Amino acid sequence: MLKFLIKHLFFNKKNNNYKKTDEIEFNICVCCELCLSVCPTEAIEIFKLRDVICSYCNLCKEICQKKYCENCGYCSLFCPIPFIMREVPKPKTPIIDKKECNSCGLCSCEAIDIIKKEIDKDKCKLCLKCIDRCPMKAIKSPEEYIKSLFIKVDYDKCIFCRECVEICPVKDLENI
Repeated sequence: MLKFLIKHLFFNKKNNNYKKTDEIEFNICVCCELCLSVCPTEAIEIFKLRDVICSYCNLCKEICQKKYCENCGYCSLFCPIPFIMREVPKPKTPIIDKKECNSCGLCSCEAIDIIKKEIDKDKCKLCLKCIDRCPMKAIKSPEEYIKSLFIKVDYDKCIFCRECVEICPVKDLENI
């Protein structure tokens, strides 16, 4: 793995302009997993139920007429996952990721129960200050929570090679 990273970072001729990867536009992501195939550090995690949906859908196989996929992205135009993403009910308050939260109390307000790591929807005023205060980035806005169900990028693992941006089939599309 180390040999691959060194080769990828220092001897990759096609991409010498390394810079921080832009935030992913989750609204257009179709969870096609192409970015997973090129990520050298495994910093990207895709929608856990994608395989279940794909095993029943098989629409991409009907669309693709070629024996071997050429990553043209045409199948992504017909993918049902963006529709599923839009249909997920949006929570009424920010959501605390219990795995990430260390109960430090820096995000505290009358709506947050630090011990249970929960936000009381009746007390929350949706000011979203808790999101900015959380040093662990464990609190997500309702919109970010939905997006996090589908794709997660660990920016601590990311080496900003931008290979995921280059291979993305929907990078140039405005709306799906």
